[in-house]
Amino acid sequence: MVLELHVWGPAFSLPSIDAHCLATIAYLQQSVPRGEWELVASSNPALSPTNELPALRNGDTWIGGFRNIFHYIARYSAGDWVLDIGLPEQEGADCIAFSTFLESHGKPLLDLSLYVSSENYSAVTRPLYNTLQTFPLPYLTPPALRASAKARSTHLGLSALDIDSLEDTTSPSIIPAGLRKPRSTVSSLLASSPESAVRIRLDALATAFFEPLQELRGDKRYFVSNKQFTSLDCLLLGYLSLMLLPELPKPWLSKTMKSKFPELCAWTEALSGSVFGPKTTLEDAFLATADEERHDRAPKRRTLPWKEPDNGGVVGVGAVFASGLVDSIPIVGQLRRSRKMRQHGGKTYEEEQSPSWQTLTLVGGLVAGVGLLAGYIFQSESLSQTTSGAEKNKSDGLGEFGEAGAALGIYAEHLDASARIDRPATMGNLTAEPVVEVSL
Repeated sequence: MVLELHVWGPAFSLPSIDAHCLATIAYLQQSVPRGEWELVASSNPALSPTNELPALRNGDTWIGGFRNIFHYIARYSAGDWVLDIGLPEQEGADCIAFSTFLESHGKPLLDLSLYVSSENYSAVTRPLYNTLQTFPLPYLTPPALRASAKARSTHLGLSALDIDSLEDTTSPSIIPAGLRKPRSTVSSLLASSPESAVRIRLDALATAFFEPLQELRGDKRYFVSNKQFTSLDCLLLGYLSLMLLPELPKPWLSKTMKSKFPELCAWTEALSGSVFGPKTTLEDAFLATADEERHDRAPKRRTLPWKEPDNGGVVGVGAVFASGLVDSIPIVGQLRRSRKMRQHGGKTYEEEQSPSWQTLTLVGGLVAGVGLLAGYIFQSESLSQTTSGAEKNKSDGLGEFGEAGAALGIYAEHLDASARIDRPATMGNLTAEPVVEVSL
């Protein structure tokens, strides 16, 4: 049985946009013999029992998360495919301690860089998901990931990086204007301080993260061993690659790394090339091999064992979209996620899902979708009767319903565009609206 590793798809010339996916790819690449595993850029966290990627599939069994996959491979191979085997006690303890350090300090930095920063998110991160997922999933996934990133990094006190969440001056407030405390934003801080308090704070956080890592490695080839590539090196390669290599409008994280920690930069670039191979493209992940073979050309030799992803067609994409809508409903979503968590008994997600629960999930998704659309139509009709001569964004009504409403708003806009396409060129003295092309 060949193992299948499902990950978020490639970005920044790396095989994945996610640090844990990169770490797991590195782990399997270094420990599991070639031919025993395949890499799938499914970009579908619904496959995982923990509702996250990476996810490892072995037949009917699914394992979610880097650490769970690490332990599963050790059991599955009877200890043969374990990078940390034979490490001295102190080095093994360092692997565990610094893995925790990465989670508590490194992940929030990546969150700030790729998701919380409005410029980086809107210009780079969010558009990447349009290439990784099928319509309409990119309208639901990035906002959910960004919300999680904001929650994980809120303790750092740098929410001002999210300039999209400026106070809405059009919304009524019960607090008198004279008593309101102005909200600090990146723009206001830049204007009030020539040295930029935000930039200084970010540089301090990045330095506090990189310094212990540089001290741990010292002059060794790897971070805890001079000879042995470990699970910690896999995690560090995933995190440091996404901190150093992306080209972003606000590259504060990579600038700090390059200016103060050139040894870490050299290590990351060298290991990224040797472990992941040459720059990864979308064609690599989605397999252009078939096209090459049809043109009687030799298939491209890839460093990683990519397998073409199968999104299940329209039905599969619709199921994932409905699943996302259900997850966005506070109570139903939480119950569904709790039930989906894989139990230690070895049951698969499909086995754990009873027919009644599957019915509840389906009905919940349909009710939520129909309810939101009905509310949107009712609100739009009310606005059209009370407002004259004013253009109203029809997605505003659905926006009040959060991620699910925003996603369904895309469908509403698509329906409006379709209606304009089908409308006659002229009708009386009315001028035809321009044709809108909708790319699915």
